[in-house]
Amino acid sequence: MLVPWLEFSLSALAIVVAGYRLGIYGDEIASATGLSRAWVGLLLLATVTSLPELSTTITAGAIGAPDISLGNVFGSNLFNMAILFVMDMVGFWFLGKRGKPLLSRVGGGQLLNASAAILLSGLAVTGIALKLPEWWRLGPVSWGILLIYPLSIWALYRQGTEGASEERVPGRLGPALARFLLAAAVVVVAGMYLASSGKEIAAETRLTGTFMGALFIAASTSLPELMSCLGALRVGSEELLVGNLFGSNMFNVFTIPFADLAFKGGLLGAGGMEQVAVASLSIVLMALAAFGIQRGGRGRLLGAGYESWLILVGYLLGIYILFSRGIEF
Repeated sequence: MLVPWLEFSLSALAIVVAGYRLGIYGDEIASATGLSRAWVGLLLLATVTSLPELSTTITAGAIGAPDISLGNVFGSNLFNMAILFVMDMVGFWFLGKRGKPLLSRVGGGQLLNASAAILLSGLAVTGIALKLPEWWRLGPVSWGILLIYPLSIWALYRQGTEGASEERVPGRLGPALARFLLAAAVVVVAGMYLASSGKEIAAETRLTGTFMGALFIAASTSLPELMSCLGALRVGSEELLVGNLFGSNMFNVFTIPFADLAFKGGLLGAGGMEQVAVASLSIVLMALAAFGIQRGGRGRLLGAGYESWLILVGYLLGIYILFSRGIEF
């Protein structure tokens, strides 16, 4: 019993250390290339920080654990939105950002990012609810996700290039990219060990696979997002931070078709009401974040914006529901 927990803890620690540097290196890459920070966060940073979810989701599907696989996807999306509250509080109390709340300091272009993430998540929920038959080893919803994700990225790229950064320091690109790739490699390797150790822990405790996937594994595989967001917040790159979170939620859903192939039995069709509940709540939290961006208000409560508090309440509600249903007697 000790070995799985040790493997789980060491993997999470490696992700924490490397993930923190990713946010700083991502900001350096944006400065060196002249690309907008929202776009760098949406694609480059979000893809790398979501690679643990990719490896974990596929591995869980391959070993016949659809509850862990889907729980990890939707639980990670839920946790990513809770990161907004954490960053809002950290910025106010520790980094001196006493002006507008976090969501009010990003541009309206992030609303398109949020819409794409909500669209893909809603499509995944539809797949679980309908339980459609497979087409060529994939469910029709998985095929839809494979089509819609790249189209969304293309549309967001077109929108993101309009707000490209004016600063450009080309000489910094090489070193920043090398450090970014090294940190990314650490994150990927560590993420590979989370699914197998998590399945062992779930089997040896009274916790269901959904609870393990949506809480412990999802929180651990979302540590790169948490730490990279902290790095972005320290250098004042809120666009990079928020773009990273919405982009990660999009990429997490994009991992479902690949896990579907590995599962060989219709991954979304194997999902149940618990996965639907977690996914639906993540959609609600993303909508709350989008509302906070659109509203652009200055109101705070104990350091965090009103929408950030609502997101925290929603996240804790989801954890309570999972905990109450996640103990097998």
